[in-house]
Amino acid sequence: MDRTYESFSVLDPEKDAWIANFYTENHLAYEVFPNEVASPEQLRFMVLLDEEPYYYPCSDKVFKTIIEKKGGDLLTFAYIKVWERVEPLVRSVVKDTYRQKFLLSLLGTKFRRETSSLVMLPSRLEKRLLQIFIRVSEIERPLAKIKEAKNRRMYEFLKSESFKEAFNDPNGLEFRKDTPLDEVALGIHLLQFRRLIVLSGHTELWNREKKVTSDELRSMMKAPIEGSGWVWLKKILREWINSKERRYLLWTGVFAGEVLLDLAMIQILIRMGINVILSVKKAFYYDSVTIVDVLEDSYLQEMLSGAEIITNPNISKKELLERLKSDKTLYIISDGTQEHFNPLLTSVTFARAFKEADAVISRSAEDADCFIDSHFQFTRDILSMVCRKPGKLMLQEKLRNTKVIRFSETALRTKAEAMIADLKTQKRQGKKILFYSAIVGSIPHQLETAKQILNVFVNHLRKRQEGAVVINPAEHFEPGMDADDIMYMWEIVQRSGLIDTWRFQTVDDIEKAFELMDEKIPPEWVGKDATYSTGCTMEMKIALEVQKDRHEMQIIGPPWEKFLRRKEYGVGKLYDRALRDI
Repeated sequence: MDRTYESFSVLDPEKDAWIANFYTENHLAYEVFPNEVASPEQLRFMVLLDEEPYYYPCSDKVFKTIIEKKGGDLLTFAYIKVWERVEPLVRSVVKDTYRQKFLLSLLGTKFRRETSSLVMLPSRLEKRLLQIFIRVSEIERPLAKIKEAKNRRMYEFLKSESFKEAFNDPNGLEFRKDTPLDEVALGIHLLQFRRLIVLSGHTELWNREKKVTSDELRSMMKAPIEGSGWVWLKKILREWINSKERRYLLWTGVFAGEVLLDLAMIQILIRMGINVILSVKKAFYYDSVTIVDVLEDSYLQEMLSGAEIITNPNISKKELLERLKSDKTLYIISDGTQEHFNPLLTSVTFARAFKEADAVISRSAEDADCFIDSHFQFTRDILSMVCRKPGKLMLQEKLRNTKVIRFSETALRTKAEAMIADLKTQKRQGKKILFYSAIVGSIPHQLETAKQILNVFVNHLRKRQEGAVVINPAEHFEPGMDADDIMYMWEIVQRSGLIDTWRFQTVDDIEKAFELMDEKIPPEWVGKDATYSTGCTMEMKIALEVQKDRHEMQIIGPPWEKFLRRKEYGVGKLYDRALRDI
């Protein structure tokens, strides 16, 4: 997703410049905002780019309107809708007359300036206005009382006798006399899940003090569900349960009040053996549940009792997988944003959770613009489960592309264990194991050269060393793997205790490789060694930890102190982050 001149599609300088302007004005260009915008590699955790030169977090219709400079009524109407949400918010929350007028004037000025060029996405405009509102008003949790009141209404509703009677009514179950008990249990779970889905279309349940009888609820629960998503969901849940494998759902787009119905549905999934990662917002976004709401709303706290809250926005793959393998069944994370679903701005933790999940459920109609109403395809199956009209639920699936290759934790561990078994056989035959860590992609635009240097030098070592097995990690790479997968898989092998010598690429190694290739050393490679690789830095850290338990393991290469220039490898990358980003 390198938005350079070459990546734009039509060789039209004016149009390409306008596209570049779109990304910079919306603060979505990674090259300009590397600390805020997801790297292309992180984006690929979620979006299948394939031949796409760029990704945009809106519907195809909105993007086309902006790029073709045909904003007109479509954008103007969308901008007005933003203002129609922001202005009442300010008037309802800010009571001081002077501050209210000041804020409205300031926001109005910002609104007019940002919308004049017709290049700003409505969602990005809204975020900027909300950020100004929060800073100036100094109110950290606007609408907190209103959101808590909605949660209270739903909490009391779910505890009411009328709900329990309707929810547990056996009418609707259809089984034969010979139906196995596990099928009976699944049927009960699915019926109850469906009833909760349908109820989520009745927003009056949490927006007003409304008492409903069990008969009224039974009638509500029988309402039809539009779209093909319910049939797909039943099918996929059945497949997951029959597989006996650990499965994870990423649940996104939750709102005050409705979230308690979501949590009731999530508890059913957990009873079915499915673990759930619930994603909330980083900061205030109207009725959306935020990480602060989770920590401070008493009704949410009770409903989320026992859940693990992951507050680290930059969790590593290894740590995330270790958390997911615990005895917990519900995890709470922040998506890192203050707007609707935008994979260009989500946190590293959200991106990794998306990548590790088996499927994603979205409860936000706004998010459907990105998930459903755009041509982009995602790396995981998506189910949009939203209320489009009062009392009407729409469930629509969007399946991941068949090109997507997923390496699960189990698959990566299996590959690592197969290599470990082979190394044990080699050790029994009296051979020594040498692991070679080298620069692979740390020097921009030198990936192929790096691979050539690595392969030439490893072959040199194999010819020179009798009775040694030299491991070249590059020989075990498979299409579809990213650096997260590779680092996770190799760490299992590296900590197996089977390595006799761990060698890190030196300046001499690189010079020898070019000598063997009968080539001069290019300027980019002069003076380079493993210390210029963030991946190698991580591996040196692992090597030193392993050596504490296996004192006989030898480490060859640059001293540890020289590795301290790198602190962590880039998300999903085979090359380093720039030094200024570390």
